[in-house]
Amino acid sequence: MIFDLTVLNLISFLLIFFIGLPHGSFDGAIASLVGFSTKIQFLQFLFYYITLFLLVILFWLHFPIIALTIFIIMTVVHFGLCDWTNFKIDNFKYSVAFTYGMTIIFGIIFFNENQSFVIFEYLTSDKIYMFQRYFFIPYFATLLSIIYFIYLSFFEKKLRKGVIEILFLLCIFYFSDPLLSFAIYFCFFHTYKHLKHLIKNIYLNLTNKKFVIYTTLLFTIVSWVGGLGIVYYLIQNLSLYESLLKVIFIGLAALTLPHMLLVDVVYRRRFK
Repeated sequence: MIFDLTVLNLISFLLIFFIGLPHGSFDGAIASLVGFSTKIQFLQFLFYYITLFLLVILFWLHFPIIALTIFIIMTVVHFGLCDWTNFKIDNFKYSVAFTYGMTIIFGIIFFNENQSFVIFEYLTSDKIYMFQRYFFIPYFATLLSIIYFIYLSFFEKKLRKGVIEILFLLCIFYFSDPLLSFAIYFCFFHTYKHLKHLIKNIYLNLTNKKFVIYTTLLFTIVSWVGGLGIVYYLIQNLSLYESLLKVIFIGLAALTLPHMLLVDVVYRRRFK
């Protein structure tokens, strides 16, 4: 059945699938930047990456609510660190990262709580609604972090554009549904900031530019073909809407763990 799939939902899925997800295809280039430069080392990197990817999927299938919770935490950290890096400042790392990460995830949920929990139910089970009453805690923490961020902007001029950006994002979240809100941020804010920082370092530090192109194209094509194949398999028993939700968000969670370890733990230590 396709009746659950609105035009905006479809646009959101297409944006995430064809623009957002492939930004992780540069992980092969990042691996080369941080030391996996020989063929043997690169094969080791692929083995670790794929193993983590599969383990996350298995974990989600057996412990979906725990997996969703971990995914939300990882996303808050990963988005936040990317946005902090974009300011090119040494101070206020944790405050800026926390504010951005919490604003993105819980800003979207706050303005679209019922719709967000319907999505969570598709990804986990109806038991997820037991936790809805406690979401006032992250909402309040997000509000406090935004207030503190505004306070910090009086001392750090670079953060003032961040205040405008956060308010602009909150307006988007208010007027858009959760899927479109996530797609807009993920594709046009996070992906742009991530690639802008990465491509500059690839240009300056990697001599084999063809390797970057080939691995990026390969990873992109594999992710697209694999994702479409799994959607085709799932729609035999599920609606197209639910199939797309599961493939994109569980797949995104599975990619986020190795991507985050590579980018936030290894890459950002060398290239701030």
